[in-house]
Amino acid sequence: MERLILFDIDGTLTRTENGYLPFNEAIFQTFGVAGDIRTVVPDGNTDPLIVKAIFAKANVSMEINDDDWERFTAHLQSCYRRHVLQGSTTVRALPGAVELLRAFARGTGFAVSVVTGNFEVTAQVKLEAAGLFAYLSRGAYASDSAHRPDLPAIAKRRWAELSGRAIEPEQCVIIGDTPNDLAAARQNQINEATSRPGY
Repeated sequence: MERLILFDIDGTLTRTENGYLPFNEAIFQTFGVAGDIRTVVPDGNTDPLIVKAIFAKANVSMEINDDDWERFTAHLQSCYRRHVLQGSTTVRALPGAVELLRAFARGTGFAVSVVTGNFEVTAQVKLEAAGLFAYLSRGAYASDSAHRPDLPAIAKRRWAELSGRAIEPEQCVIIGDTPNDLAAARQNQINEATSRPGY
C-alpha cells in the first residue's frame, strides 16, 4: 500500500539559528512595528498566528488584510534569503534527515512532502539551505491557511493531483515535533509520529 509521509519542517527536518533576524525585519518592513518573535512561543504555530501573537504581546492593535499578508510574505522571503546568504541566519538539516529522505527517494511505495506553519516561500528558502528541497514534493503551508488542521487535507489533495492517484487518510503519516503537529493529524484521521519523544 502506498504511503504519503508529511513532514513538519522546523524542529523535525531542520534547525534554524537566528531565524528571528529575518522574521523581525520583515515585520518592521511590512507593518512599521518593532515586533520580536522571541517574545512568543512559535513552535507548532503558523506564521500569521505568530505575527498576531507578537502584536498581542506588544499590545499592538492592527487590522491585517490580504494585501498586508502578501507584502509580509514577500519581505519575509527576501529577508530570509539575504540573511542566509550573509550567514547571519543558518538553516541546517537535523541529523539523519538527508539520509532518511534519500532512502525514501530510492524506495518504492512512499512519497514525501511537507505540512508546515511556514509560508511556502519561506519553507523553500529553508529547505534549499538545508539541502532537502529536491527530495520533497509540494505540500501545504501557512500561505494556504493560517489554521494548521486545514493543511493535511491540502497536502493530500496536492499529492493526488500531482500523482493522478487518490490516497486515503489511513495511507498518510504526519511526522512533527510539537503537539500541534500531532493534533492536526488526529483531526484529519491521519496517522501520526513524533520526532521528539515525550509528545
